[in-house]
Amino acid sequence: MSLTDSKLRNIKSPYNGPREVADRDGLTARITKNAMITFNYRFRWHGKQQRIKIGRYPDMKLSLARIKTGELRQALQDGLDPRCYAVQQSGGRLLGDICNDFMDIYAIKELSSKSVILYKSFINKYIMPNYNIDVERYRYTEWVKFLDTVRTNTSAANAGSILKRLKTVIRWSKSRGEIKDSFCLDIPIKAIGTTQSQRDRVLEWSEVAGLWRQIESSRATPKTKACVQLLILTGARNAEIREAKRAEFKLDDAVWVLPKERSKTGKAIRRPLSDHSIHILELLDFIYGVERQYLIEGAQRDKCLTTHSINRYVQRLNEVLKYEHFVPHDFRRTISTRLSEKRVMPHVTEKMLGHELGGIMAIYNKHDWIDEQKAAYQLYWNELKTHVFQ
Repeated sequence: MSLTDSKLRNIKSPYNGPREVADRDGLTARITKNAMITFNYRFRWHGKQQRIKIGRYPDMKLSLARIKTGELRQALQDGLDPRCYAVQQSGGRLLGDICNDFMDIYAIKELSSKSVILYKSFINKYIMPNYNIDVERYRYTEWVKFLDTVRTNTSAANAGSILKRLKTVIRWSKSRGEIKDSFCLDIPIKAIGTTQSQRDRVLEWSEVAGLWRQIESSRATPKTKACVQLLILTGARNAEIREAKRAEFKLDDAVWVLPKERSKTGKAIRRPLSDHSIHILELLDFIYGVERQYLIEGAQRDKCLTTHSINRYVQRLNEVLKYEHFVPHDFRRTISTRLSEKRVMPHVTEKMLGHELGGIMAIYNKHDWIDEQKAAYQLYWNELKTHVFQ
């Protein structure tokens, strides 16, 4: 049934009816639980369903929404993308277009593959449904409502993260002279959410030993066990181990060379291997063969183990052990802290973690203290072994 002004006026909070009500010619009204009503034009472009936000009721009357819909519908019939037509009519820059340009011109060429994946997910989930936001004309309170919805549907920390990404994209457009300003840039995170809390979890020796024993006794596949154990023993990042190629590991030299293409710093990282790390690698070779592409293969031979698989396994370990909750990234903090307690120097543990040194040392000192790293890795395994067999 078509919409009427009477029906729209009678929608009150809390609203429990259908979330979207169709009018005609592609015009719909989206209604939140708080009875916020937004007019949208739905259409198909190159076989994919698209949506343009037209305006918000009662600021925009139903009659005007129908007029706008007619204009967009005519543009579609003339072979024009209604989203581009909307930009031409408003004279402003749409959030969706800015994000697409950000990806094509900057992100894909300059950012890491992981950052690109994060931005793509951000755009698909939060930008595409709000493609038609004019970043210069969108009011402060409208941005806040948009981010409040993110907070309600997810979390305060996620709303803060989304605001940061929005600001990054909008500042990029502003720096290019495409827009003059946006109210979004004025919103403090505390107004709509919180910042992501920084983890400080460090496992005690008894916890690392208990975790190791649980891994050994679990019924997980050898490759899943090996992945987590190597994360514990090397302090490497999750993806550095999961996505590692077998060819990166030189067992005769007891060293793993992470190529610069996979390094977060954009520079190759040499990591020595303790005796037990080599034992784990040799066991993988025995089971899965030396000629494999990835050190730890996933369900398919040409694919690496997924982060979901590791996180799911670590969660199961959490449930069994009932320690204070830990995640794979906490193993990095643990190896650095426990070795520091054993008087291993900070510049050595920083190199073990694959970090760049700060200050003048970052510019002039390119040494990686490979011998000191080797001694530290062996010390860590020897200490862990002592606690495991207590």
